Amino acid sequence: MRKFVVALTFLTIIPVGSRFFQKPIQLSDGAPSFPLVGALLGFIFGGLVLVGGHILPQGPLVALAFMVSFIITRGLHIDGLADTADGAVGGMKREKAFSIMRSGDVGPVGMFAVIVVYLFKYASLVGLQASLLPLAFFGMFFAGRWNMVLVGSAFSSARGDGLGSQFIGGLTVKHLLSALLNGLVVLGLLSWWRPELLPVLASGMVVALFSGWLLAYFVARHLGGLTGDVLGAINEVSEAGFLLGILLCVGLF
Repeated sequence: MRKFVVALTFLTIIPVGSRFFQKPIQLSDGAPSFPLVGALLGFIFGGLVLVGGHILPQGPLVALAFMVSFIITRGLHIDGLADTADGAVGGMKREKAFSIMRSGDVGPVGMFAVIVVYLFKYASLVGLQASLLPLAFFGMFFAGRWNMVLVGSAFSSARGDGLGSQFIGGLTVKHLLSALLNGLVVLGLLSWWRPELLPVLASGMVVALFSGWLLAYFVARHLGGLTGDVLGAINEVSEAGFLLGILLCVGLF
């Protein structure tokens, strides 16, 4: 339970009791619960758009969900996407890239990355039929948090300090297998409940995983590994990848 709370506290602003932190615990120990937190967020926002769809048009509903998710997650992953784009994708030398990513200032490349990714997410969600919108929101949050562990465990840390270094450096095979199992259990339960959604869900997950891994591979070649900002970017790109997978599945089949 404590490990789930660690993941929940790091990934959201949802308040929890301090009694769970009476003993020290590493952030990486919460990694197996990342997909569970993603699933929790997915169910919350899936339910939000399911109910809200009876009240609001799809466009404003999606925009409202984005605003609420920004508050709940503190914009943590959006900041990571912007910093990663400014430092790693901007073509700077390694140490210069680290300096830019530490500064926290958003440059034109980072701003462009955030705009493009969220424009794609918005257009994808608005373009989906209303019946698939809850699944799309569930899959976005679930795939993004799951991929932070699945992809992050395949690469080393680029730096020796920071939360990202603690998380990536602390990941073990046990953490990876536990996260993989937890994610598969969530997918299995959802597929058992709504088996007709399995092809769409599988397509989204495959593209999400590929998108996150591709970004991680590109950045790791430039920086020599991953950072906390890159993990945030992986989350955002994986969410967009999940939506792309859904669109491809619907369009092709």
